[in-house]
Amino acid sequence: MADRKKFGATVYTQILEIILRQEIACGEKVAVDSLSKKLGVSRTPVTEAVQRLAKEGIVVLYPHRSAEVVTFDKKAINDLGLTRISLDTLAVQLAVRNGSDAEFDDLKKIAQECYEVAEVGDIYNWIRLECEFHLGLAKIGKNENLTKIMEDLYLKVRLLQFVIYEDSEVSLNMIKLHFDMLEKLKARDVSSVISFLHKHLAYFYDLDEHSISTIRLDY
Repeated sequence: MADRKKFGATVYTQILEIILRQEIACGEKVAVDSLSKKLGVSRTPVTEAVQRLAKEGIVVLYPHRSAEVVTFDKKAINDLGLTRISLDTLAVQLAVRNGSDAEFDDLKKIAQECYEVAEVGDIYNWIRLECEFHLGLAKIGKNENLTKIMEDLYLKVRLLQFVIYEDSEVSLNMIKLHFDMLEKLKARDVSSVISFLHKHLAYFYDLDEHSISTIRLDY
């Protein structure tokens, strides 16, 4: 049973990466038979992986049992952005309260690596490390419920970032804000960290100041 579970997790990870890399684009059919052949496995672990991805919001299942990769319209992008900013704001507040300077130094290593891979145009790892940085804030805050919610949400975040990726110059300017955030985190300046966070994320999700002005949870 343990080996079967491990094998299923491997197949899931492979299919998730195929989708994140846009080898199956948003709106395209997720063909179980084709994936089974591509991965050299039976239909069962592929079907189970697709069902899991549907629960996580990456794939949409239809009544006739077909599946497609989720698509994002403007409202979906705005909604995801508002949710992400709200959760990240809470993560920042908990990180300031519960985090140590050593943990912030470890997070800085992720930020530096993120900047370096973005600088050479490695989009896949830039997006992976960008999400790892923000999930790191949740982990430093030491609230397991928040961390789990954000891990699930950030699967969609990673996919969306691939879909609406613009150019390296914009990415680098946004990534530089990670370092500003870390400086204020170590100073325990929660208000400034949240301001940098909102600036970092609002542009990407096309959110105006009015949309995010109320996302200032009490600290």
